[in-house]
Amino acid sequence: MRLFLFLSLFFFILGCTTVEVTKEVIKATGSIKTTVEEILPKKEGQETNIEEDEIEKENEIIKEKKIIQDEKEKQKTIIKAQQKLAEINFLGNTEDQVFSVIGKPQLARTDGSVYMLRYDSDGCRIFLFFNNDLKNKRVEYFETRNSFGELLNSKQSLEQCYREFSLIK
Repeated sequence: MRLFLFLSLFFFILGCTTVEVTKEVIKATGSIKTTVEEILPKKEGQETNIEEDEIEKENEIIKEKKIIQDEKEKQKTIIKAQQKLAEINFLGNTEDQVFSVIGKPQLARTDGSVYMLRYDSDGCRIFLFFNNDLKNKRVEYFETRNSFGELLNSKQSLEQCYREFSLIK
């Protein structure tokens, strides 16, 4: 008899917990269902917003590319003007000739086939670029910038820079 009562009590408790678990599962399922239903309509609306955002971003990228290209063109014209205004033209000079005129650089760097020398003063920097693939390296390009990295575009600023390097008096 005790065994019967014990087993009955055991099955009753076991049955009650199963009912409680089932109730909780049903509640969780209902909650998940409502959440999914709320998200799905939003996703459809968001797809059009995402497409519009992508189009706007592409347009912004195109505008930024145009600005960058314009700035590069502007810098090219300034550099050409620099080289025309320069009383001292480094184009065609060898590395030894440059060393004899200015001295040792503050920075010498090789990047792929480009060998670059940088000379620093208080107010400006001179950059000289060589083709590293050639045996007799010669200056193929040079530019002068201020201490903020902006190209010097006036004759007075170029002359001041050359005075700092004692290239002119």
